[in-house]
Amino acid sequence: MPPLRPLSGSQDPSSALRLPANRRLSSPTSQRLNTITETGLPPPEERWSRFTGLRTSLSTNATGRTPPPAYDWVPGPNDEEFPKDPATEEKLSRLRKTWSSRTEKRGGWRRVAIIFAIALVVLGLVIGLGVGLTRKGQKGGDNEGAVVGNSTTTQPADDTSLIQQLPLGQYSFVTNLRTQQTTCTPNAATWRCYPYSVLNPSDPSTSASSQTTFDWIIRNTSSSYATNTTGTTAPEGVAANLTISSTNNPFALSFEPHPLTYYSSASNASSARLTFSFDLPKTVFPTSAITPDNSAAQCFFNNTVLAGTIYLSARGNDSTSTENTDKDGFWPYAVEVAQTSSSGEGTPDCYETVNGGVGDRITEGLEPVGEGRECVCGYGNF
Repeated sequence: MPPLRPLSGSQDPSSALRLPANRRLSSPTSQRLNTITETGLPPPEERWSRFTGLRTSLSTNATGRTPPPAYDWVPGPNDEEFPKDPATEEKLSRLRKTWSSRTEKRGGWRRVAIIFAIALVVLGLVIGLGVGLTRKGQKGGDNEGAVVGNSTTTQPADDTSLIQQLPLGQYSFVTNLRTQQTTCTPNAATWRCYPYSVLNPSDPSTSASSQTTFDWIIRNTSSSYATNTTGTTAPEGVAANLTISSTNNPFALSFEPHPLTYYSSASNASSARLTFSFDLPKTVFPTSAITPDNSAAQCFFNNTVLAGTIYLSARGNDSTSTENTDKDGFWPYAVEVAQTSSSGEGTPDCYETVNGGVGDRITEGLEPVGEGRECVCGYGNF
């Protein structure tokens, strides 16, 4: 670098700190500086815009070309908008009238609804006619005769009084304890019959204390089953195609469905009845002491049979049967039920009761009695 020269006397001494020393520049360099000073900064580049649609262009000095004039994009009318000139309105009016007339000629939705309703009516008539003819044929076949056992009965077609629900359904069979027999056991305290009071015809007060109700259900196992309108049978009876079972009551006799047999003697039409008989062990809790130390006990009669006769037309002849004849859910006819246990080895089979469970077996004073003896709990309403 050349050494600095002292300032002339005409210059301000303070400007020496700000201004650089004069310096000669070569011609090419000075020309370049003059160009920068005259033209200034280059114009910014123009780019695409969706509003102006201009392309990027260079300055005139850089490209030597003149850019195209700017223009604006004007959006066209929406597709849904139509010109509002009179000619167009007239065309649209003619189209509307033409479409309206065609719709009215076809009937539109009203015509479709009417056709659908007519189709439904026709379909209903066809189904109703078919069902009616089917039922008529079945009714005619049923009236030809019902064969039960060795006999045939003819039922009038128009006698609706013969069409009854009996014996299907759930019924309360109201009875009285009429018999209590204890000859099958050496100790009468081991056989007891609920409600522990026997009916005494000469004592009206026992009518209520001896009353017992059995809630049972009668169901059919076939479309053809015995009813109170079924004809007579042979002496040995026929299968009724019915079952009887207990309701869900933990405080009553409980048993699964068992078959019923139908009997109807030709000599006595009022004796039409259903019967059942099956093994149902009986448990008794003696209230009197049956052991030397007076301990609690329970006795099992494993040979007990539950049997019953349910009449389909004969009425009971006591006050209990008469009072419940016209009540819904009560069996309106006579009924007879019995629990029977025969004597023999193991009758009764008694044990001590310990904490609610079965303890030691009790044998003292419970030796078996002779064969052919029975213990009975007999119930009935006639």
